[in-house]
Amino acid sequence: MNSQLQFLIELQQYDLRIFEILDQKKKHPDRIKAAERPLLEVHQRLKSLKETGEVLSKQRRDGEHELSLQEEHLQKLRGRLNDLKTNKEYQAHLFEIELARKKKDSLEEILLGVLEQAEQNDNEQKEVETQAREVEQAFGQAKQTLDSTLTSLDQELSTLEREHKSLTEQVDRGLLSRYMKLKTLRKGFAIAKVKDGTCSGCRLQLPPQLVAEVKRADELLNCSYCHRILYWEPSADATVETQPPVAPSV
Repeated sequence: MNSQLQFLIELQQYDLRIFEILDQKKKHPDRIKAAERPLLEVHQRLKSLKETGEVLSKQRRDGEHELSLQEEHLQKLRGRLNDLKTNKEYQAHLFEIELARKKKDSLEEILLGVLEQAEQNDNEQKEVETQAREVEQAFGQAKQTLDSTLTSLDQELSTLEREHKSLTEQVDRGLLSRYMKLKTLRKGFAIAKVKDGTCSGCRLQLPPQLVAEVKRADELLNCSYCHRILYWEPSADATVETQPPVAPSV
């Protein structure tokens, strides 16, 4: 195989891997956010429960104060019974006492409801606090893994860019310019393998004469349709992947 063509094949392999790494690095912040989302949600839930707890605590204090005042009022009403002189006054006062007692019972019922809600809220808050600790630990581990992966990618990228630069210095300037233009036009794939008489880049059938000339490798030839630089490998074991990669899953 033409040595310049071999350089281009290797160069494309470097370019594709570099592109893949850059794509992975670009997705890193979103992956961190996705991993952190459960933690933010459980913290928001915990915040809501704490705010509810504060509201219920105030309602309890207010309810206890109001109930205390009502009990004092009821005791005063009962203490005045002996001061009444007529039966009419006595009956009217008993009615007032009954109304005060009913209000006291109502306040007690309301306060009991608040206490039950507060207890339920406290129990739920304890459960969510336990869940929050577990989620925090899970996020910490996930972030550590993602950051470790990013560090490895940065190291690999640094090595690849250094080797890529060294390789470009071995390619003819004119050919390198041609390769770079095609790479831009064809989304990273400037060269394509001829397989079963077709261009593996655009998947279209090539003229037999062109296929024969590519096999002879006397010169670098382009696909008649997508204009990628063509090459042919007689050995199946030496296959170089040149078809567009499937976008990596997130």
